[in-house]
Amino acid sequence: MNRINIRELVLNFIFMMLLQLPLIYRVTLFNKAFGFFYVGFILLLPTKLSRSYLMFIGFCSGLFVDVFTNTPGIHASACVFVMFIRNFWLMVINDEWQGFTNLNVATLRRTGFFGYLFPLIFVHHFILFTVENGGLHLFGSLFARILYSAIFSFIIIFAINLLVKLNSKRI
Repeated sequence: MNRINIRELVLNFIFMMLLQLPLIYRVTLFNKAFGFFYVGFILLLPTKLSRSYLMFIGFCSGLFVDVFTNTPGIHASACVFVMFIRNFWLMVINDEWQGFTNLNVATLRRTGFFGYLFPLIFVHHFILFTVENGGLHLFGSLFARILYSAIFSFIIIFAINLLVKLNSKRI
């Protein structure tokens, strides 16, 4: 049975936040798509963690981003909700998810990786931008911002995951 390496998780969290926070509003496409790739860290946490730990980690990472971006609880609430539904979504898309220790491109394959990550990223961004917008008014503009940001975030997370996978093969 594989154990969860807490030290490695903490180092990954610190690295992801140090990379995300200075770039959070600088990595945009046409002022419509924002790259929130810190969501990839929480969505790819090991499956052996309980739901309460997942929600706590999601809350802490969202709160950390909230503190540095002056958004009072928006990221934290979106992360907690996504972590609440994560295991249910894994069960819906893949019956064998409990056999996985780590979630990545190799374990989920590319189509499963997309089917797992993109809907959860979309839900995260939907909550984030809807609360930031103050509701569903100007729905067309809001939906475009959500969709473009979800696509952009997924591409960044996928690229980071592929780079990590390639580097781990070389070592």
